Amino acid sequence: MKLLKNILSNNRNRKILIMPVGLSGSGKTTLYKELSKEFDIQLISFDRLRIDIFRKETGKTDYREAYRYISQKKIKLLPTAKDIFKRTTKNIIYIDNTNLKKKSRNKFLRIADGFLKIAVFFEPDIKECIKRQLITGRDKTVPPSIILQQNENLEPPDFDEFDIIIKKRLKNGKNSSDNWNFKRIR
Repeated sequence: MKLLKNILSNNRNRKILIMPVGLSGSGKTTLYKELSKEFDIQLISFDRLRIDIFRKETGKTDYREAYRYISQKKIKLLPTAKDIFKRTTKNIIYIDNTNLKKKSRNKFLRIADGFLKIAVFFEPDIKECIKRQLITGRDKTVPPSIILQQNENLEPPDFDEFDIIIKKRLKNGKNSSDNWNFKRIR
């Protein structure tokens, strides 16, 4: 995290896109919460969009119900997310989603012309991600079968997509960035 904070501090006048890539429960939202204590970041969270739409239409906030509702009604979240992306005046945008596949990441990367594009790759630790889902009081829980499916669908980020890739590994149940790489920055 220190590395990412240094990158953000040293590029305050640039537009920056941070895209975490990882399984549910890997620490993507936690990373955003930590970064937002020091930086003014536009959060684009698909989980939050689901809940907001569901709450407006039903008055309820249960995540599983919201997910089911959005799926059944075939409500598209991407246009809303892209609209937030295009309208924000903040220099840092954080796309809080699993971002597992190149195709889904590309939907934002294509509209991020001129941005410093940073991937934070949460290397899979399936057991830990499942364990985290069992913690009571979580905003949302994802069944183990879905986490296993996410792991099968995971396409690690590469330098055709991003300027900087930071890999985070779990050590003793906590994330640590102990491996990073970058290509020449424009």
